[in-house]
Amino acid sequence: MSEQTLAQAQAPEFIWDHTVTVVNDLNEVERTFADHGLTAAYGGKHVGHGTENALAYFGVNYVEFLALYNAHEAAAESPEQGLLFREAAQLLPGRERFYRPGLRVHGIEQVAQHLHSKGIVTGPVIPGNRTTSDGQEIRWKLLWILSDTQASVPGPRYPFILDWLEDEETHRETLEHSGLLHRHPLGEVFTQRAVFTVSEPEAVAARWSEVFGFAKHSGNGYIDLDVAEGRQWRFVKGTDKDPDTGDDINEITELRYQVPQGASFDIALGSARFASL
Repeated sequence: MSEQTLAQAQAPEFIWDHTVTVVNDLNEVERTFADHGLTAAYGGKHVGHGTENALAYFGVNYVEFLALYNAHEAAAESPEQGLLFREAAQLLPGRERFYRPGLRVHGIEQVAQHLHSKGIVTGPVIPGNRTTSDGQEIRWKLLWILSDTQASVPGPRYPFILDWLEDEETHRETLEHSGLLHRHPLGEVFTQRAVFTVSEPEAVAARWSEVFGFAKHSGNGYIDLDVAEGRQWRFVKGTDKDPDTGDDINEITELRYQVPQGASFDIALGSARFASL
């Protein structure tokens, strides 16, 4: 069976797992979120890669705030092995913003074949692990999307692909037992959508729908992709230029959340906006 036929026969399910946001000061993030009734807690260091993170969970979907502790280590990473760390060193300190979303899958090696059949160039599948403060080892596999040979227009940074090496039920149980969920003083808060501001919404949404198999819906001035579990990626047209580069803005600009009745928040960290619906 050819690689293309195999990928078509085993089309994977992609689920929006989390969103990486590059920031300069994790303590400031934690304080700002706390001021709005939200909890972002220190996660740990990516030892040898020059970065560290804080995590804020909204159900099983979460935000990873990524900061540098050693810019030289991060900058030395290769795109194939450590794109996240390398590009964090390029963006910081001047460009605090959303970086990339992560999609979780099961069977990442087969997913790589599927992506290759769609004209996507990836790095190798990379094993990863870290040890939490209570001594628990967390393992995963990771795949970086490096380029798209069939993209017709510029677009946002592609998602990266994660395999947590456990099924969905076990993954949720792992998060429940870790104590990472249900921690916001504001109450239960759930991620609803990411807003991508792009120069060509229709073309970008159509290509991402083709690559990842997300259903596509058009609305009044936007296009939504269904990214599983009732969440959406919304693409809207932007005409602004990036003040640092002069390029068209093609990136996530907002994350939107469901909140308890009567509650609200609106937080800006650099160009990244976190707001209730």
